[in-house]
Amino acid sequence: MLFTNTKDIDNILDMLDKIEQYVMNDINDIQFENKIKDKKIQKIENKILSIATHIKAEQTKDLKLYGEIMIVCEKLSDGYTNDEVVERSSNEKLNYIAKTINQTVDKIDHSLHKVRDILNEYENNNFKNSIDTSLFRGGELQNLLISLNNLQEGMTKSIAQGYRIGLVLRHESSLLKDEAIQLSNSTQSQAVAIEETAAAVEQISANISGNTDTALKMSNHSKDLRDSAQKSLNLLDSTAQAMENIDLSTKAVEAATEDIAKIAFQTNILSLNAAVEAATAGEVGKGFAVVAQEVRNLANRSAQNAKAIDDLISKLKEQTKIGTEVSNKMQEEYSDLNNKITDTLSLVDNIVHASKEQNIGIAQINDSIQNIDHTTQVNAQITERVKHIAVQSYNMAEQLVTVNDQYEFRGKENIKIRKRNPNDYQGKDRRDDKI
Repeated sequence: MLFTNTKDIDNILDMLDKIEQYVMNDINDIQFENKIKDKKIQKIENKILSIATHIKAEQTKDLKLYGEIMIVCEKLSDGYTNDEVVERSSNEKLNYIAKTINQTVDKIDHSLHKVRDILNEYENNNFKNSIDTSLFRGGELQNLLISLNNLQEGMTKSIAQGYRIGLVLRHESSLLKDEAIQLSNSTQSQAVAIEETAAAVEQISANISGNTDTALKMSNHSKDLRDSAQKSLNLLDSTAQAMENIDLSTKAVEAATEDIAKIAFQTNILSLNAAVEAATAGEVGKGFAVVAQEVRNLANRSAQNAKAIDDLISKLKEQTKIGTEVSNKMQEEYSDLNNKITDTLSLVDNIVHASKEQNIGIAQINDSIQNIDHTTQVNAQITERVKHIAVQSYNMAEQLVTVNDQYEFRGKENIKIRKRNPNDYQGKDRRDDKI
């Protein structure tokens, strides 16, 4: 019989149980001591010990390989791709798993480096390059790379559109800024001109008001002058009547003077006859001759006085005739003056009426200019705000172009815009323009 010692048999079975437990991972280690006394069975014991030692060594290698696999997988799950499985064992399946894990980690690490490089380029505003999606044959990792390329295409389109919009905005806002500045300057000039015009119109209004007052005074003076002329004309009528009366009186005096001259002539003849009779009477007629002589002297003086009065009457008649003619001419002149004064008064009344109308019109114009001045001042304030907004818009567009110009992307060099000048917008609604 091979095993004769029951105790040795139990030791052998105990060793085999521990090996089985170790292989089954029920225990983590196996330790044996040489307990067999029988030399024949010791060979079996040594063989079992050799097998156990080999199993333990292989298990130790497998455990190390398992440990490295676990560490690499745990690091991979935490996001680290800089580790690999270096341990090898006699178990080819484990070695294949380790190799596959290493390849997976290496491919993921390589693709992540590519993704990181692309993202760094994106971070540095370079969107020209895309990533090779063939690094993975499928799955979410390939979808990640595809999404990254889609992101690159979307960003390229958005940046290109933003860049072109920025160029258009910069050009258009530049035109708007120039036009707003020009509008602001012209509005300011217009405001100054309107303010000066308002002052001038106000001065004209004051002048017209003064002219109206002066015309009213002229009208009043003309009325007074017309009244005075009418009074003078009435006086001239009285003077003409008086001259006619003087002429009649002169004629009466002339007739009386003629009668006196005739009486003096008759008296002189009678005195001559009396003197002749006195001389014929002699001494008796001397006294009567003296009287006759005195009567003759009185007759001569009366004749002389009558002649003198007649001369004066003749001169008076001439002066009366001249006075009458002058009075008639003055009457005609005063009548013509009165008519002219009446015409002048009518003209002055027209001037007064026109001045009042002008005053009303100038007042309305002044009110309109004041309203225009107020509106222009408001427009000037608005244009100043528009100019400020236009300058800010231009600065923002310039910043937008500057920012977008920092991006590098495909087709950047082909982006062009049509530059226009302000004349292109005449008669055209800018809302019809497309970017």
